[in-house]
Amino acid sequence: MTPARITWLVGPPGAGKSTHLAELRSRVRVVELNSMLAPLVEPVRMRKGVRVANGMLVQVIRHLEGHPDNLHFGPIVVGTGIVFEDALFPLRAGEEVWLLLPPHDRWKEQLHRRPVPIEGNVYDDYSYAETCYEQLAGWIERGLPVRQLDLRFRPELLGVPSK
Repeated sequence: MTPARITWLVGPPGAGKSTHLAELRSRVRVVELNSMLAPLVEPVRMRKGVRVANGMLVQVIRHLEGHPDNLHFGPIVVGTGIVFEDALFPLRAGEEVWLLLPPHDRWKEQLHRRPVPIEGNVYDDYSYAETCYEQLAGWIERGLPVRQLDLRFRPELLGVPSK
């Protein structure tokens, strides 16, 4: 699948966004909003305001990628983590949303068996993740312009079940 000029990769926590982006990195420019915010939010486990901040980073990326002197750069896939719908829609020319939303049971297994990070904190906000999953499923139900990805399940990448 060929990405658009700007492709927004969206999905709930544990859907496999970072794994998919790692696989794309050798072929296309890739950035993750979570990585951009991590130095600020991770040390103190800041959780409030992150979705709005991600939306602001969407605007930063649109500004940089749309600058006339930057149009020669190739496509970029942006792992958005979780953003509010109005941060992405309406899409601009040259943009596409890839939605990574595995079947619910598989997603829950992936979420609860995320590998323990070498640095950083273990994910533990499962009720928030469930809310995010439901909101993103609503994007499909309402017919928003998203391309739902159906990636191969790779259980060998999972860790041990979390509590």
